[in-house]
Formats: sequence, structure tokens, C-alpha cells
Amino acid sequence: MLLVKFKDHLVETLSLGASTWTYLQTCGLETALQRLKSAGYSRFDVLTIPPHLWPYDIDKTQRRKLRNLLAGEGLSFDSLNLPSTDQNLCSVTLQMREYSVQQFLDIIDLCEEVCVPMIVVVPGRRANFVPPPLEAAHGWLKAGLEFLVPHAERAGVRLILENHHMSPMPTVRQMVTFLEEFGSDQLGIAYDVANGEFVGEDQSQAIRTAGRWLRQVHLSDASRNKWDHAPIGRSAVDFAAVAQALREIGFSGTSIVELISETPDADMADARQELYRHGWR
Repeated sequence: MLLVKFKDHLVETLSLGASTWTYLQTCGLETALQRLKSAGYSRFDVLTIPPHLWPYDIDKTQRRKLRNLLAGEGLSFDSLNLPSTDQNLCSVTLQMREYSVQQFLDIIDLCEEVCVPMIVVVPGRRANFVPPPLEAAHGWLKAGLEFLVPHAERAGVRLILENHHMSPMPTVRQMVTFLEEFGSDQLGIAYDVANGEFVGEDQSQAIRTAGRWLRQVHLSDASRNKWDHAPIGRSAVDFAAVAQALREIGFSGTSIVELISETPDADMADARQELYRHGWR
């Protein structure tokens, strides 16, 4: 790992990548990748939803072409990311849970064919009003993962659970407890600092708590009063403290800039420059 100067002393660099999320409704995947490459990014978390990388719209020939495109451009996918808006691993209905599991099975196959090491998994959503019991939600999630993990293991793909305020485990402490009880190294954590801020979590402490389970970090800004994925430096997240905590645990994964922006080209480029000051490269 390289060393860079930060506040008059040398610190280890942290790997930086980008999500295609901010371009989801404005352009297709290849254009999004080129725009992010122009902003200085080469490693990506890619949305598996139209018009980006929907597994049912890309056949084996197209998958091979995508793999060759990445190699030719010097780009790589750190993870694929299936949004939780159209699937729910802890739904109260069996049919939705089965549909969600099948989507993840198909995305695992896509990962194997395009050489992607991880899938980001929001661990389900509980209803805001009259939610199912927490124990039931955990049980449904566990059953789904028990079906997915063997398939992921055979494909060489890790499933990384993302903290989300609507999930049955919105904090890292809850996620670690679940993962330790589940007992599979095929699982891990994708820690979203903005989601952590929104639920009142100390992000630095959450990173330390995640420890060996932490595989990816999502970077954007938010406050405890507003759920957001704002441009870096626009709200309350302390990115210097986040960087320090990552170094303390020896984190070697990728931190993904994941913004929602009406001016994505400028804000993604600015994010890279702002995070550069804290040692991300």
C-alpha cells in the first residue's frame, strides 16, 4: 500500500471507486462508465437494474464482450448491486422472497461470467407501519441466504450486506451479530456512511465494529435529519474520521462514491478531489 502525506505525516492510501447509481436515469451503463472514467475512476459498483446491467437483458455473448471491454479500458467491477426497491429477502410473502432469491441467483451467475467478486445485498425491508416481528424478518432473511450462500461459494462470489434504515438490521452492531450467528465467510458488510449517519450511528465506531467483516464502504453525505446521498462535504459525515477508522482496522477493500446528484459529472469529479485530501486514491 502506498503512503501519502496528510496533515504533516504519512498515511496509507485507501482505494477509491464509484457507483453508477447517479447516472441510472440519464444514460446506459457504457456511457456511465466512460463518464466516471473521465472523472478519474476505474473501479465500480454497478447497478443491476435497467438501463445499466439487468441480467435478463445480457446474453452470454454480450457478457463476454463486457468482460473484454473492461479489460481493454483498464476498468473493473468491484461489485454488482441489486436495489431493494423491486425485491425483498424478508418480505412477509413467500412469493416475493422466492422471486428475490432467484434474482440474486441469476446475478451470482452474472458475476461469475463477468468476473465480479461481490454482490451488494440490502438485507430486506420491513414495513414502516405495522412491521413484521424482527425475529420473523431475520428468519426469512436467514432462509434466503442459506439458499444463496452455497451457490455464491461455488461461483467464487461474496455477498456483502449493506446497512439500511428500513432493513431488519439498520446498524452495524446488529449486522455483525447476525453474521456471527450465521457463520459464513462468504458473507460480509458493505458499510454506507450516509445510511449510518441517518440512523445516528458513529461511523468510525461502526467501522471498527465491522472489523473483519467489512468488504466495501459507500461514501456520500447525509445528516441525522435527512436521509440523503449528497455530494461529499455538503452535510454532516466526517470523512477524515472515516478514513482514520479504515486505516486502524487495516481495511484493504474499495470505498465507493455513491452520490445522488443533478450535476453528476462535476460532483463525482469534486468528490474524488475532496477525498484525495484524506488519502483516497
